[in-house]
Amino acid sequence: MYRLPLFAILLCSAGFVSAQDKKGPGPGDAPLSTASGVVDKVDKETLTIKPRAMDGKFQKALTLNLTGTSKVAVIAPQKRGEKVVLTQREIEAKDLVPGQVVAVIYSEAGKDGLVLLTAVAHPAPSK
Repeated sequence: MYRLPLFAILLCSAGFVSAQDKKGPGPGDAPLSTASGVVDKVDKETLTIKPRAMDGKFQKALTLNLTGTSKVAVIAPQKRGEKVVLTQREIEAKDLVPGQVVAVIYSEAGKDGLVLLTAVAHPAPSK
């Protein structure tokens, strides 16, 4: 009675172990990192954010290089019926403003340093 489920578990586990057998990152496997905080400054080539630690304190500024494949979006709540649905609207990095809350996914690209892959920001604070 227990042989079939145990066999299925062992079979699935064998596939999981073999997929985990890699000996670390290979060529082209760039490590992914995340950070959230506020925009410090942005220009044509870089986005600098002030990340917040778990205790809420700001950490050392993080400068990310912008590439042609860097994606930036802003949260755009929409009311659908009686529900508010969070959507994302793609924007240009230059549209970000200092003090805007942002979360980023980035990676290290060798000589190019840290590269922004994706950023999602709250709408810019009202002036």
